[in-house]
This record gives sequence, C-alpha cells and structure tokens, in this order.
Amino acid sequence: MQTISHELLEKRFQSVAGLATLDATDRFFFLNCLNSRLRDAWGRVDWPELIQLIEIPVSSDSVATNTTDVINYDVLEAWNRNPYTDRQASKVEYRIINSKIVLSTAYDQSSVFVLAKKEFLDYDFGASDIPRFFENYLISACLADFFRGDGQTEKAGIEEARAEEYLLRQMDRVEKLQQQNQPSVSVYPISQTQTMIYQN
Repeated sequence: MQTISHELLEKRFQSVAGLATLDATDRFFFLNCLNSRLRDAWGRVDWPELIQLIEIPVSSDSVATNTTDVINYDVLEAWNRNPYTDRQASKVEYRIINSKIVLSTAYDQSSVFVLAKKEFLDYDFGASDIPRFFENYLISACLADFFRGDGQTEKAGIEEARAEEYLLRQMDRVEKLQQQNQPSVSVYPISQTQTMIYQN
C-alpha cells in the first residue's frame, strides 16, 4: 500500500489554504481534523488496502470451549487454515461475544485465520504511514473544516462537496475491484428440445 506522511499532508494543506506558516494552534487543528476525518472514512467501506490476514490462537475460557483473546478490529471472514496457502482451507462459522471470536465446539484447530480490517489508531505528527488513497479527500475535508471555523461557510460547502466526491471516487474504485475479483460462472443455453421437454 502506498502511504504518505503527516508532514507532506500538512504542507499540502498549508499551500491550498494559502497560509504562509502554520502556528502550533493550526498544526493541532490539522492533526485533529485529519484523525476525525480518517476515522469516519475508515469505516465507510472495506478498503482492500486496510484488510489483513491474521492467525489467532484458539483456547477455552469460562464462556466458550473454542475462543480467542479480545480483538479490536472488524472480522470479515474466518478460516480454519490459511486460505492463500492451503487448498483444504474452509470458512468457519463464528460469533463475536464480549469482543472475542467464538467458534463451534467441534472446531479442532489450535488457531483460526481471519480476514480483518485494520484497527484505526490516531496518527501523530511523525506519522509516515497514512494511506495515500485518502490524500485528496483529507486535504479537501480539512480545508472545509478550516473555512467553516473561519466563518467562510460558502467556501466550506464547496470543499465539503469536493471531499465527498474524492471519497466516492475511491469507493467506486473498490466496487470495481470487487466486481473484477468475482468468479465468472458459465451459463449454457437450454436447447429447443430441452425446452419442449420442460413444457411438456
């Protein structure tokens, strides 16, 4: 995944906002805005760049026979083996109870593989791993908040709309990727003879 640093995003924001410099207050404003907007966008879609495969140990506790430790991320799928290296891997049913993955009592593996969305953690001034596909959205979104705080509501509305358009473009990209990755199924036409049989 391509990433961008907080420093570069801050410089871009300073440039488009037309500010000669950013004082401490401006910098804290931008960082807080960046984290707030990112947290919201993080959960809008299951972004492929933010999905990871994790192997989690399975044990037992007072609630369930097969369970994991507490997790802090959204689970999308669960597998009994690594689905990318083992052809015999199969999906397994699970429930989330008390922030733990709970599996069937018949589950016989010592670990479970899950596809999960990375947990969002606030970024700081030294961050260098902000997902780059959010770049344009973040600049416009933070600029909208800046204008709004300055009382420039018309400019804020324009940038807000622009930010949403940037985000929608990325969501459209994800949707197209998902469609391309769907397996194709061949459909064979029913012959005229078969049609007559069905009708009879």
